[in-house]
Amino acid sequence: MAAAMILAVAISCLRAKKRGIDPDRVLTLAIFAIVAGIIGAKLLYFIVTYSPKQMLEMIRTGGITAVLEGGLVFYGGLIGGVLGALLGAKAAKTPLRRFSDPVVPVLPLAHAIGRMGCFFAGCCYGKVTESWIGVCFPTEATGLAEGVKVIPTQLIEAGANILVFIFLLWFTRKHRRGFLTLFVYIVIYGVERFLIEFLRGDEIRGFLGFLSTSQWISIALLVIGAAGIVFTLKAPGNDPDIPEKISFPDGSDENNAAPVE
Repeated sequence: MAAAMILAVAISCLRAKKRGIDPDRVLTLAIFAIVAGIIGAKLLYFIVTYSPKQMLEMIRTGGITAVLEGGLVFYGGLIGGVLGALLGAKAAKTPLRRFSDPVVPVLPLAHAIGRMGCFFAGCCYGKVTESWIGVCFPTEATGLAEGVKVIPTQLIEAGANILVFIFLLWFTRKHRRGFLTLFVYIVIYGVERFLIEFLRGDEIRGFLGFLSTSQWISIALLVIGAAGIVFTLKAPGNDPDIPEKISFPDGSDENNAAPVE
């Protein structure tokens, strides 16, 4: 996760600089987004794993260390990260939409690295299978019997995220107005995660009815993303970000203008 964060911030800074955005502003945004993202990922993990009574008992008996233990849920991190980014954008005194193009495409790359970490840890695994793609994890990692093969959903999702990363790099070759890049990303990932959830076999995740918590969140993101795409494309007027100029710490100015499709 640390490697994912470092790489994501570094690439985002390089992409932002090419678009005339001071990299220091990206760092400010990243600090807020990462902290809020970790908190959100941890909160959603506890919400889908334990009842309120169990959480209170864990905190009563284990104190703060009980909160620090356990896993993370990506959707909680995504939601928390967006909320943190809102605060970070205010601290950086830059409209959040200006970070959409340089930062959003890097998110699936960071997520792919995180899923590789899940594979090494043996968490977030898939259903039991006899297929050639099946992987045996240590019993202490999964709780399954020795020699039981499961679908490596961690690697499947990592590969899918890398493809999304490549697509978004292509998609943002030219300036995209508003939050269009973000909306496109959450629609694509919403579909990806909804389908992968059918292959998941780990029991430590919540369910609401016949779908998992992540699948319900995926449906919500699909609706939000689709509505955002339609609204952005139909919104009248020019993109207000195009003519803006910003000043770098060394006193130089760069035009943030970029061609619009």
